Amino acid sequence: MMHVTSLLQRFLILLLATLLTTNTSSVSSQERSADDSRQATKSKPAKPAFAKPKKTRFIQVKRNKAGEAESLQTAVVRYVPVSGESELIVDLIGAVHVGDRLYYQKLNKLFENYDVLLYELVAPEGTVIPKGGRTQTTNLVGIIQTLMKTILGLELQLEQIDYTKKNFVHADLSPAKMAEAMKERGDTALTLALSVAADFMRNQNVQAQKAGTTPATPLPDIDPFSLLLDPQAGKKLKRLMATQFDSEAADTGLGATINTILIVDRNKAALRVFQKELVKGRKRIGIFYGAAHMPDFEQRLRLEYGLKQKSHLWVTAWDLGARQAIPNLFKLLDP
Repeated sequence: MMHVTSLLQRFLILLLATLLTTNTSSVSSQERSADDSRQATKSKPAKPAFAKPKKTRFIQVKRNKAGEAESLQTAVVRYVPVSGESELIVDLIGAVHVGDRLYYQKLNKLFENYDVLLYELVAPEGTVIPKGGRTQTTNLVGIIQTLMKTILGLELQLEQIDYTKKNFVHADLSPAKMAEAMKERGDTALTLALSVAADFMRNQNVQAQKAGTTPATPLPDIDPFSLLLDPQAGKKLKRLMATQFDSEAADTGLGATINTILIVDRNKAALRVFQKELVKGRKRIGIFYGAAHMPDFEQRLRLEYGLKQKSHLWVTAWDLGARQAIPNLFKLLDP
C-alpha cells in the first residue's frame, strides 16, 4: 500500500510540474489593442556567465555551495544559421507558467526586441489574451495554476505578460485541432488513459533498474494537515517543486503519450507559423513556450532550418533568495 501511495504522490507531482511548463489554458476571444513597443533600456548590467552544455538544458535549479536550492531558472537560448549567411536570429524562451513578478517583468522587457514573438495558448484561432489576463477561469488547468499561484506565493504568466503587444503572434493549436490530431492517431479517452498509465509505470521500472548504480532521490513525505498550520508551507512546497523540475527528463517524465499530445503536436503547429514569419522577412524571432517544449524545438530548428546554438542565458523564475535588478536580456544574448 505504501508503494502505491508513493507512486501516486510522484505521479501527482510530475503532473503539476508538467502543467507548469506546458500551457494548455484557453481564454475568451477579445479585440487586440496595444501601444508601440518601447525602446529597450540602455543600461549595462554586469554580464552573467554563459554556458553551452553538451545537452542543452532549458530549466534548472541553481544551488549554493552547500547544495541548497537558491532559485529555479529557465533558459533563453539563441540560434543562428550554420552557414552564417543570414542575419536571422531565433531565441527559444523557456517558461514556467507561474513565477516571480520580477521574472515576467524581465521577459516583458526582452520581448520588445523581437520583430515577432510567437507564443503558446491552446485556444481558438483569433483569441487574444487581454492585458492583465483572465479575471476568472473554469478551465481545469487554469484552476490548478491559480491554486499553485496562491500556495507558492507566485504570479500567473497570463496575468503578468503583456500579450497585447503588436509583435505578439499566436502560434499554437486550437482545442478542436488538438482533438483532431488525437483522433487521427486513433486515440480515445480510454486509450489515452491506458497509454499514460503504461508510460508512467514503464518510466518507474526504468528508474528502479537504475537505482542500483545511481542513487534515487526519494520524495519527502508530505503531510497536508501539518502544512495547513506551517507558516513556511509555501516555501517548502516551492523548493520541492523546483527540485522536481531539476530531476526529471526533458520529455516531462510522464512518457511518450503526454509528450506527443502536449509537446510534439503543438510544436509542429508553432513552426508552421514560424515558417510564415520567415517568408515575411522577419529577422529577429522569439519563440515563447513552456520549458518542456524546448528540446523538441531545438532539434527541429537544427535539423529542419539549419540553425546552431550561439548563446545560452539563465533567467531566475523562482527566486528563493535575494531579489535582483531587471537586466537587458536581449543584449546579454549577443556577447
